[in-house]
Order: sequence, then structure tokens, then C-alpha cells
Amino acid sequence: MSKLKQCIYTVILLITCFVASPFIYKQIWNNSEIKKQKAAAKETVAATQPSEASTAPQEGTTEAQPSSDGETAPTEPSTEPDTSHNIFTASGPEYFDDALFIGDSRTVGIKLYGTLKNADYFCDKGLMVSRIDDSTVDNMTAWDKLRKKQYAKIYVMLGVNEIGNDIEGTTAKYRRFIDGIKEAQPNAVIYLQANLHVASYKEDSVINNERINTLNGNLQAMADNSRIYYIDVNPVFDDENGALQADITSDGLHVLARYYTDWCDWLCQNTVAVSPAAATAPAADNKSQTEYTSEAAETTTSNKKPQNEEFSNL
Repeated sequence: MSKLKQCIYTVILLITCFVASPFIYKQIWNNSEIKKQKAAAKETVAATQPSEASTAPQEGTTEAQPSSDGETAPTEPSTEPDTSHNIFTASGPEYFDDALFIGDSRTVGIKLYGTLKNADYFCDKGLMVSRIDDSTVDNMTAWDKLRKKQYAKIYVMLGVNEIGNDIEGTTAKYRRFIDGIKEAQPNAVIYLQANLHVASYKEDSVINNERINTLNGNLQAMADNSRIYYIDVNPVFDDENGALQADITSDGLHVLARYYTDWCDWLCQNTVAVSPAAATAPAADNKSQTEYTSEAAETTTSNKKPQNEEFSNL
């Protein structure tokens, strides 16, 4: 081949390479891993940058939370009740210095053997809510006691002596009594103490823990957890069957004397804060209390059911 032809072929080859090289390079770039990685990196950055629409707060929307599969869903408000708040707190024995306890022989036990010595007591063996208007302790009725002094806390435990009677009737009288206390003591916090269970060997078809629980449930329904509170010491003294433990009682009805200290300790652990205004509140109007007493007496006389005398010694 002549030198002329070699020069011509060389020039043609160079021109071909010059023209074709951009297309070849473009094809190689499109298939390269480097381009793929750079493109993926750009997409990632773009995805993490908030747009104007996404950063602006929108009314009526909730914050998005990631789901298990990586997607996001709006957070719904919880419908579960908040059980972390306990209305009761612990106090020392001084909490009861301005308290009044009203009750039957179980309350007499708290007075005699318990540790709350600075509290006032209106209690007696056989005390009944259905006869509260006429029953006297130290020559005073419950209303005399309530009119004499203003209390910050009033504890009531009655009804077990009437457990053999119509429970709904007893509940109605109990409610009227509590209404009367609220009127006579407008600033006092009222604690409704559950009636203590009896030992299994004391139960029969009329006097039994099932009926006591029914009455206690009615008392619990009266509580509003604002001014009236229901408290139940039975879990402290119950056996596995929900009856008074046989080894802490001598008669199946009362705890032994030494256990009233435990009862008082439990009361100290289950208190609510009370406004100091109760100590300076004026005495209630006697006239309004007389009206209440008359109404309660009318209801009592209209109830012809006999009282349960077997249990009237508590």
C-alpha cells in the first residue's frame, strides 16, 4: 500500500474516532455504577428535604408516626383510661385530729384500741342508721354532735346491724343520713367505710357476706370522689374466700384488739387532701336540720320491717 493511501486511511480513522467517541462515552456512562450511585444519592437528599407544603402546620391533623412497615400513619388519641392517678395518699395520725367517726361496735374498737386518739367519736354497740335520729351517745344524738363542732373529715360505718332487713330501704336511710351530714357539715369530706365482713362460720341465709357486699356496693355508688369517698378495709382482713379471717377474730364479727392498730395504719394510708376552710366554717342552721330529721322519722315509721335484733349488738 502506498504511503498516500495509508495517510488517507489514518485521517479517516481519526475522523471516525473523533465523531463516534462522544456517543460511545455516553453509552458507557449510562451503564456505569458511578452514575447509579450518584443518582441514588441525589434522590435520598431530595427525599429528606422538607417541601413548603410538608413543613407548614395543618389544622386538624395529627403528627405522623412510622408504622412497622416503614410507612407513616396519624397518631390517634389513646382511649385507655388513665390508671396512674390515685386519689388517695398517705397521712400521719394528725390528719384525724379534726375528724369525727360515726359507727357501731367496730368503730368502738377503733376508738378503744386504735391509734387515732385525737379524733372525736360518735359510736355505740348496736348503732343503726335507721335509728340514728333517736340514738344517743353521752346524752347527745348524732345531730347534736354534728351541730356542736365543725369537722374537716367525717367517717361513717353503719348498716351491718340492719343487714337482715331490706337492703334498699337501709340504703335509702343511709343516703338521707349522708345528705343530713353534708348539710350540717358543709365543708367536711365524708368517708363511707365499707362494712366489715364476717367469718364464714357466722354466715347464714340472712346474715352473710353476699348481703354485706350488696350494701357496701350501694354505699360505694354514693361516692363522688370529690366530697364523698368510699374506702374498703376488707382486703386487709379477708381470707381467700372474701370472709373475715378466722384467726384474727374471736367471735367472727370483730377483729381482735391488736388488729385495730393495723386498721388505723390502713386509714392513714388512704386519705385525701382537705381544705383548711372546714375548721373555720360556721355551724349549720338548726332549722334545716330539724326539717331533715322530720323527713327521716317519717320514713322510719312507715317502714314496718322488724329490725334484725340478732345483729343489733355490733
